[in-house]
Amino acid sequence: MSSQSDIAAAAALLREHPRILVACHESPDGDALGSLIGVGRSLQDAGWDVAFWAPGDAPLPADYLWLGLADVARPPPADASERVLLAVDCGSAERLGADGAATVAGAVASLNLDHHGDNTRFAGVNLVDAASPCATILVLSLLRELGLPISLEVAEALYVGVVTDTGRFMYANATAESHRVAAELIELGVDPAEIFRRIYEGKPAARVELMARILSSLELRLDGRLAVAYVTIADLDATNAGEADSEGVIDFLRSIEGVEVAALVRAPRSGEGKVHKCSLRSAQPEIDVARIAHVGGGGGHTLAAGFTVDGSAADAVMLIEREMTRA
Repeated sequence: MSSQSDIAAAAALLREHPRILVACHESPDGDALGSLIGVGRSLQDAGWDVAFWAPGDAPLPADYLWLGLADVARPPPADASERVLLAVDCGSAERLGADGAATVAGAVASLNLDHHGDNTRFAGVNLVDAASPCATILVLSLLRELGLPISLEVAEALYVGVVTDTGRFMYANATAESHRVAAELIELGVDPAEIFRRIYEGKPAARVELMARILSSLELRLDGRLAVAYVTIADLDATNAGEADSEGVIDFLRSIEGVEVAALVRAPRSGEGKVHKCSLRSAQPEIDVARIAHVGGGGGHTLAAGFTVDGSAADAVMLIEREMTRA
């Protein structure tokens, strides 16, 4: 758990350095992008020279483009070594992509702000709190420590992290703290109905068509305890959808009666060979999907995790079944 001294150390580092590179993990979700924009824009508004980096080459999720992502670089900027690296919602340097470890090592200094229980504490200063419902709540604590005002743009970005990482306040991490922070952000001007509309409504037809194809691949395994569905390159091509358009499908799998673990196995459009990504969700608080993901070289939270397998989709499912049987 992070302490006030961790927050103070993080703030002190930023006060000492006027040039910052804010980065999030590859294949970013709402909490990652909300943290990226929330802390980055706030520092920018206060006079810091801020560059933004979201590693990877897949398009950023369309659900969050309204946050203002036009200046978010995909490879690290050329002057990364002249900046302090602030990594948000990122459990390890490897989650920053192929350039991650080198960028961390080459930065002027590094700050790791995260809420994953398996965080590797890879930075010089680590603000990590596994009890925090989402990374944007830690961002808010850091901004308070810095004494920075919270603009409406920043408040909306932070609210996105709270809403998405708590599953619209339906997951076990929808704590009293998450509701208190949400209320504070609403008092700053956030319109919850408008945020929900931007994220969850107005879906392009391609996404709905992709969802239908994914759900048609549903398999119930281990006597219904495991729900698995697949995203293939053929699905993406047939619907003209992107990998990010599969976000949210796994919640349907998780909601099936009797399911303890939901898995979505994806062959990303940009992938090569047999590499598959697997997202996991637990429907039972006592079932730790991060433990399963660790076996596959990945990580995450107790209720939400993922890993990548250099093999077939069947290999990924076999790993999950084996680990669920051992539990």
